Amino acid sequence: MLARLLSFTLYGIDAKPVEVEVDISPGALPKTILVGLAEAAVRESTHRIERAIVNSGYVRCVDRIVINLSPADLPKEAASLDLPIALGILAASGQLDQEKFSQYAAVGELALDGSLRPARGTLSMAMEARQNNQRGLLIPADNVREASVVEGIDIIPVQSLAEAVGFLNGLLAIDPEPVRWQQAVEEFGHYAIDYADVKGQEFAKRALTVAAAGNHHLLMIGPPGSGKTLLASRIPTILPPLSQDESLETTRVHSASGLLAEGQSLVIRRPFREPHHTVSELVVSKGAPPNKRSLTLATSHLF
Repeated sequence: MLARLLSFTLYGIDAKPVEVEVDISPGALPKTILVGLAEAAVRESTHRIERAIVNSGYVRCVDRIVINLSPADLPKEAASLDLPIALGILAASGQLDQEKFSQYAAVGELALDGSLRPARGTLSMAMEARQNNQRGLLIPADNVREASVVEGIDIIPVQSLAEAVGFLNGLLAIDPEPVRWQQAVEEFGHYAIDYADVKGQEFAKRALTVAAAGNHHLLMIGPPGSGKTLLASRIPTILPPLSQDESLETTRVHSASGLLAEGQSLVIRRPFREPHHTVSELVVSKGAPPNKRSLTLATSHLF
């Protein structure tokens, strides 16, 4: 029996759709075959998924299972494909009704007991699911605040494989998470520092104000301890608030990198990066595709 379910994988900060196809051949030699340019984290998922299915109270399939991740030329690197693969196996083995598979996509990493662990990049995945005209997206409950800022799609938080199966079978009602954009702005939009913290340095503060107002670059030169870092760190507090598009783009970067704080749904404050002056230069080999770039560290310092 064949089952199909939509999921997503990260490609940089973007989410790319992945169609998970599971085919089970009764009576064939028991074996699980995973194809579709899967990286190590995905290839190892078959063992996790098998134990998660059993420990969640479902029957382990002992037939030949072929799992195809399409498109075949797109690298799949994250463990967030665990949940859709498990759902596909259950549907192909007749333990799950796949009627809702055309309406809902799913992402999430499974633990051995069937519980769901948070995934990186769920904001980008929710945005891509909306672009693919999906009615909703099943995601780990720990990611629900991040993904719920996307309007126009139902974000369904699930804590385990059993909850996802119950929802798709129509046995468990789970209300979609409401959009909480304004709540996120009020909760995460305040700075812990302020421009008024800088005492003196009137000439430097005037230069920073002009640069911020005119969107100019700024170079500060001075001996250690003169206040350059203190001044630079306060620049975001006098810049205009992030627009909705800017906030979503910034949050996507933080989400894909795993830098969002626990419970944080949006990056509302303008980010401030402070690399040390002795940081090594990052050298990217030319001509290589973005996902296969060879990265090396040079010994020269950046000044």
